[in-house]
Amino acid sequence: MTAFARRSTFLIAFLSAIAAPVSAGEVEASIMRYDNAGAYTAQFFIKYKLDNGTTCKVKPDSNVSKVVKPGGWTKYDLSDKMTVKDGGRACLDNEFNIPLERQVWGFVDISEGEGKSCKKDKRVMYRTTGGLIKYNTKGTTLNNNHCQVTSWP
Repeated sequence: MTAFARRSTFLIAFLSAIAAPVSAGEVEASIMRYDNAGAYTAQFFIKYKLDNGTTCKVKPDSNVSKVVKPGGWTKYDLSDKMTVKDGGRACLDNEFNIPLERQVWGFVDISEGEGKSCKKDKRVMYRTTGGLIKYNTKGTTLNNNHCQVTSWP
């Protein structure tokens, strides 16, 4: 192998190593979609934790009162201005946005039922360059209505 080829191989390996921003156990997302395949109405929220341990529950201003009916869906851009449902004003930055680099997950409030966390073993990190993660629930109000990831970014 020539000296040029060795240097090129080293440079490619080095750049590949520093360009890998996420571990195998995490993905990057900037958009969340929720499909309600259940026999109930629901509201979809975004949850995350602050460094002080506070759990935040938010949704975009444009969808603050949106209810997702059976067979319906909603999609949230995580960079939109948000309204806080739980956790207080400290949950949002000065522009009323979710702070970047937070682990985020979906949360479904099922009317007349229990809320369902969509948090999974794989971490979903909020990054503006991230992709779309899709969630759904199905079943009835009190039976077989857990939240599932149907598509990872």
